[in-house]
Amino acid sequence: MRDTQRRRTLPIFSDVAKTAMALSMIERRILQSLTYSSRVATLFAVFFFACAAGPDTASAARSAWVDTAGGGIRLVTGARLADGTLPAMLEIRLEPGWRTYWTDPGASGIPPEVTITATGPGADDFVYSGLRLPPPKRFAEGDLTYTGYDQPVAFPLLLKTGTGGSGNSGASGALTLEASVFLGICKSICIPVQAQLDVALADAQAGAAADNPLDTARVRSAFAALPAPPSPDFNVAEARFDATGHAIALALTLPEGATLSDVFLAAPSGYAFGPLRSEIDATGRTQVRIPTKRPLKASGLPADGSIRATISVKRPGGMAAMETPLVFKP
Repeated sequence: MRDTQRRRTLPIFSDVAKTAMALSMIERRILQSLTYSSRVATLFAVFFFACAAGPDTASAARSAWVDTAGGGIRLVTGARLADGTLPAMLEIRLEPGWRTYWTDPGASGIPPEVTITATGPGADDFVYSGLRLPPPKRFAEGDLTYTGYDQPVAFPLLLKTGTGGSGNSGASGALTLEASVFLGICKSICIPVQAQLDVALADAQAGAAADNPLDTARVRSAFAALPAPPSPDFNVAEARFDATGHAIALALTLPEGATLSDVFLAAPSGYAFGPLRSEIDATGRTQVRIPTKRPLKASGLPADGSIRATISVKRPGGMAAMETPLVFKP
């Protein structure tokens, strides 16, 4: 019976290995990943607390699912890179009709927050560089608008472990990741979800980067779905802040054949943004104006990079997105 199962399994993992090799180009995108700083939102609904089982019940490459109303969450890791980088993702399962939120949820909602620590040999060398999110959608319910996701989604995470050598990074033994997650999963009501997720990694000295090639391929696909960095044919050519007109004005260079789909802004607490207006000027650039309400005590231009833009476009081959910090000209 075991031999039969093994023969059935081998072709599957052969295909996965080919997929993993083809996806190796994504590692460059992973190493370029940026971090977000998320904000704590006011809670308007019932509090839901869920706690995953301890590391003794979690597999070596992923945590157990934490089931919630409307879905579930888990932590999945991929293969370690040569420099010790450990790509990972927070996987969110959503049932039909349920949604979760982007880093700047809009008028209502709860932005996702993830904190990850490590215990075990080499924990002193562990670094968590933050959470990244794919391009969201914009939703409207009555007079309220918010940004988020209405399909299962994965939020990439950048982690780094020791690569061996001196110090604790070369210690033998398994490293356990402990993730504290806070996010909202919503339908007619919004349910704040708090969960603890544990993943026991393979021994780094043994050279076992990840137990499951499928997990590695899926994590790399999650990173591939992130917005790209600016490029010569897709960027914000100019950003201006109109304090008198209470608006942000952007001049966008879009890829050939692409049309603007949406612009999502993530900003410090106290900012609020209205629906954008856009037009194409005589030079071919797309001019965007976004009504902006800023914090009462704010003055002058926003600090460089304090507001980030995720710009989605429609192309003949499908959707594409770019992410960049905004630098406002006086």
